[in-house]
Amino acid sequence: MTESNDIVMTVEKRSDHGTETARKLRRAGRVPAVVYGGDKPPMSISVDEHSFRELLRGKGGEHTIFLLKLEGAKEERRAMIREIQRDPISGRFIHVDFIRITAGQKLHIRMPVELKGDCVGVRHGGRVDFVSRELEVEILPSDMFDKFTIDISDLDVGHHISVSDLERLLPASARFLEDAHRVVVVVEMPKVVAAEAEAAPAGELVITEAAEPEVIRKGKVAAEESE
Repeated sequence: MTESNDIVMTVEKRSDHGTETARKLRRAGRVPAVVYGGDKPPMSISVDEHSFRELLRGKGGEHTIFLLKLEGAKEERRAMIREIQRDPISGRFIHVDFIRITAGQKLHIRMPVELKGDCVGVRHGGRVDFVSRELEVEILPSDMFDKFTIDISDLDVGHHISVSDLERLLPASARFLEDAHRVVVVVEMPKVVAAEAEAAPAGELVITEAAEPEVIRKGKVAAEESE
């Protein structure tokens, strides 16, 4: 089953559950996790925190397909990260959910959205409202990619980009599980500026400073124990 380009992650099976057990694992440098899906019962495992972090920093991003190899056994299974829970203060991993990959079976996942470009609407006094930072898609594992990257350079005040405008970014096997009219990003005039413009006497020039685009990187944070 192993191929030369597989990103291998060695995991340990665990039978003990509960909050205290999970805390002991974390103190020992391991992260509690669960593998589910693929028409099989969920399996409780743990992964080495340092190795896991290095894989994510390197060639294995959160949408990478890993080959999970069970320590001390011949059992192995391809899986992808479904969710990572992190401590909101320390950033340490709290829990990881993996989903098994079955050949030919499509996945329902949430893909991050990233904005790029010097928005013309901002230079005209508008502000960028980043409405949808994640979009849910149905896609084959073999067609997975990291994120949607949207160029907003030509987006002027009053203009927006909706889900339907991003169809061209999807591979043939994929489709959005979102309303096609859902707004992803819009450039609008700040309310204070708009009110001042309406109140200004006819012919009077209203001068405002352009706001910077409001672009914040997505992060997954969950503070609750998951065991």
